Amino acid sequence: MGKSGVPIIDLHEFPGQYEKLRRACVEWGCFRIVNHNISLALMADMKRVVRSLLDLPFDVKKRNIDVIAGSGYMAPSKVNPLYEALGLYDMRSSQAVETFCSQLDASPYQR
Repeated sequence: MGKSGVPIIDLHEFPGQYEKLRRACVEWGCFRIVNHNISLALMADMKRVVRSLLDLPFDVKKRNIDVIAGSGYMAPSKVNPLYEALGLYDMRSSQAVETFCSQLDASPYQR
């Protein structure tokens, strides 16, 4: 575990960490991945794109509805004021990605 207590999954040791990953998902609902070899530049670009999507007007974000009832756009609430999310059920599906991008009028940069 890291200093924050959030479980850390080391991809260099991953084949032996399935149980640790499962526990992290069940007990914490999140985990931190280290030794993933994703460049800092790519991670920074991904954060900029996500931020640009979350900065869209509320009326645009609320168009994001997903195939699972209750998923899609989640606005911050009194219970969880720091949580905001957009839903994309299957990012492997080009149709699902296109639907997501269309719902948000995503720019070429955001796609």
